[in-house]
Amino acid sequence: MKFKSFVLAMILLLPALAIGKKEEKLRVPAGSNIPSLGIALDASYDPLTDQIVPGYKILSVALTNNSINIMQLDKANDRWIVVDVKGKKHKAVSDLKELNPELYLSLQQKLRQLLEYPSLIQVGETVVVDLLIKENVGLEGFKLVSFSNNVSKMEFEIISQE
Repeated sequence: MKFKSFVLAMILLLPALAIGKKEEKLRVPAGSNIPSLGIALDASYDPLTDQIVPGYKILSVALTNNSINIMQLDKANDRWIVVDVKGKKHKAVSDLKELNPELYLSLQQKLRQLLEYPSLIQVGETVVVDLLIKENVGLEGFKLVSFSNNVSKMEFEIISQE
């Protein structure tokens, strides 16, 4: 009887534990290859990209899928945070179309395509995610970019090399 109760409790609790799974966090320097996860990460800011999107600066993050599986992204639920040189956190915009459709439509078609958030990264593919940060934020010497991937439940902190 006790064994049946134990088995029943485990059957009921395991799905709840899986749903409540906490994100793993991994801190890596920009330009890192992480063979155990099959991913490489890099982040950089170039002031020459300022003013390309009115009201925003662009911080580019390169994600390379070195695994044997397709990497999925979730534009609605992935989170991107940039920490500036003073240590202040700033939420980055990864989907301008959702945030400001009017501004998005005012951009040239080619730029809209470049800013489009990818839904997946094919095996062996590198994609660049251009994050938009409000123009009043100082990105020179930024400390890190935090990327929380909703699908994998992984959080990456990409430490700047600048």
